Amino acid sequence: MNGYQEKITRIRAQLASAGAVGAVLSTQDNVFYATGFSSVMDGWHLAEPIAAVFVPANAASPVVLILPEASVISPIVSERGGHPIHYDRLATFDMLNFCETARAEDAHLALPEDLLAELGEVMDRVEGDCRPDIIQTIAASLSRHVAKNDLILFDDLRVAARVEALNGQSTGDALEAMFAARAVKTEDELDTLRESGRIADDIMAYTISQLGIGKSWSEVEKQVAHFMIDHDVDPLPGSPMLFGGAYDLVFRPDLFRTPVSRPFKGGEIAILETQGRYKNFWIDINRTAHIGPASAAYRDQFSAVRAIFETISARLKPGVNTAEICAFRDIPAARHLDPPEKLLVVAHSVGLVPLESPVKYPGTGLHGAKEGFVVEPGMVISIDCLYFGSRLGPSHMENVFIVNETGAEPLYQFPLDLAETA
Repeated sequence: MNGYQEKITRIRAQLASAGAVGAVLSTQDNVFYATGFSSVMDGWHLAEPIAAVFVPANAASPVVLILPEASVISPIVSERGGHPIHYDRLATFDMLNFCETARAEDAHLALPEDLLAELGEVMDRVEGDCRPDIIQTIAASLSRHVAKNDLILFDDLRVAARVEALNGQSTGDALEAMFAARAVKTEDELDTLRESGRIADDIMAYTISQLGIGKSWSEVEKQVAHFMIDHDVDPLPGSPMLFGGAYDLVFRPDLFRTPVSRPFKGGEIAILETQGRYKNFWIDINRTAHIGPASAAYRDQFSAVRAIFETISARLKPGVNTAEICAFRDIPAARHLDPPEKLLVVAHSVGLVPLESPVKYPGTGLHGAKEGFVVEPGMVISIDCLYFGSRLGPSHMENVFIVNETGAEPLYQFPLDLAETA
């Protein structure tokens, strides 16, 4: 079974568990997960889908990829670029008037014979007529393969509502089913994540090399963003840092970004959570740097946070609950934090999005941390250990781990040590 078949099998298992006969996936991450299809238009962040895929629960029924008719050449282009798209059948729709233009005759266009042959093979897999919009094509595809009273799960409930209004289809929510399917990675996905881990280590090494007295945070952000792009990583929009910025002795707990316009003078703490996407998978690494030598008291605090992090990381293995392994009050090092209540520890799944945990919606609620989920082999888990105490300043660290049969291997090898810059 290849990676694509394994993912479809995982989706079908979740559909069976939900009592559904199929799923219509139209969010870009789920379309990519199920088929490998992505589009440059994904970067537009439209409020409506530009592609979809119907995954039937019955393995004898076809997986149908739904695209604009003008994009039917995409599978060929992607295959030639080394990124095959997986589907059994195609269905098409008009996107604005692009498809009308694409259908117009052009006496000057001469396609190569090999491309014509490949395009003919693709067109042979198209079912039904091109419909005026994606909703009508989804509805028509469902009418060919399922009954109206069959339960179909949708990952976009607006799409579900429009389809239900059009043809009376029985609909449900696919979000939790898809996160459960995506939580355990295929070997192909793990290989890509391991690639991303090596690049993440290089990004962190470069980031720390740019820090020092006289440097400004905005300069560092720009340099790190350029480094990421040069290494085929799409930085987090707006800044390559999620947490980030420099903090004097009083940490301003705005949680994510504190802008700093002046050059570093020495004594600041820099939180370095470099985030971006590599081949659609998220990089999520966090380290702490100190501009110039740190005080003995700060080093002791950092060492306590590290001891807690390493104790919790050692607990990660199949069968444990993520909320339970994050309990830290019984770890002796916690007594060295003032106050220990300002330590945030959470474990979450990472994949096509930074928070991909198989928990009930909304997964960013308190239950996502307090109830957690059971760890399985093949999961990719981030452990965040973030101290927000203001007496000495913050100390953060985060690593991502691939869970194996007996424990977990760290995805990032960059040292956890406090980076004290010149």
